[in-house]
Amino acid sequence: MPEVYFQNLSAAICRHISRAECRIQIAVCWFSHREIFDLLLKKLRAGIAVELLLEYDSQNMRSQGLDFHKFIRLGGSLYAYRDTALMHHKFAVLDDRLLLTGSFNWTYNTNVENLLVTDDPGVVSAFRQEFSRLKGLCVYVRKIRLAEVKVFAAFPLFQNTHFQLNDLRRRITSGARVWWVRTVRRPDAWAVHFQAHRIPIDSTGLLRPYWTAYRLWDTALFDEMWTECTIGAKPAAARGLRALARRMDVGDLVVAVVGKNSVLGLGIVQSDPKVSPADASVSFRDVQWLRTFPENVLPLQEDVSPGLAGKFRGSALQLVQEIFSHPA
Repeated sequence: MPEVYFQNLSAAICRHISRAECRIQIAVCWFSHREIFDLLLKKLRAGIAVELLLEYDSQNMRSQGLDFHKFIRLGGSLYAYRDTALMHHKFAVLDDRLLLTGSFNWTYNTNVENLLVTDDPGVVSAFRQEFSRLKGLCVYVRKIRLAEVKVFAAFPLFQNTHFQLNDLRRRITSGARVWWVRTVRRPDAWAVHFQAHRIPIDSTGLLRPYWTAYRLWDTALFDEMWTECTIGAKPAAARGLRALARRMDVGDLVVAVVGKNSVLGLGIVQSDPKVSPADASVSFRDVQWLRTFPENVLPLQEDVSPGLAGKFRGSALQLVQEIFSHPA
């Protein structure tokens, strides 16, 4: 008979896992719950096979997270889902006969969640087939290399997509910075970036050597390759790249300007630097554009500094006030 839980979900998961006798197969998007993880390590020590399929991103694979190196050393089979699409499953099949599934990520979240436990043969078989299908899409991990880990992106799943002026004020007073990037002279040329919710960060292709060596962003590796990437570069291009690729943080605000003082749009940075799969000279960051003025630009009271990009030196609170008061 199926069992349904709405409270104490991690305890229910541990109770059922503790009864597994031969094999545990898990596909879960994010996993940070130490009690469940320690129980899996105990099962591995007891000789029970454990297969774990995860999003291979910086939310799971991080120095402060679970010790997946130990999981591998004890004989656990770790599979990395590295596609750009999100592997959003949360299920486990125990001994090929019992299914645990529901909305609960194996983390310490405080969301209202659910867990369903069933031994229905047809349902269990369907989830076993899905697990096998996903394994075929994954990479078997023998050693975790953080430089290869996908950057965890909170947008659009976890960010409030309807920011109000007060939300931005709180963000700024909590430490978020405001950056500006100078666009081309034709404001309409930026329509594609607004529509795609991104911002180009490397107009001269200086990051090509980095993307040739590494396909995922890592600031330490970028710092190591900085000299190689900027050999022969104009100082303005190098400063702009460092501001937008290295100094800008996820959660900071960015303003697109044209000329000296005309604002085209305001957005929130949502990702670390990325590269176009089709062209290693095209680098960008995901941005949630909140306000755009493709035809009715907003004139600033003060000019921004010369160059391609930099930190906004005026009053950030006054700037967002002006932008939200300006008609689109």
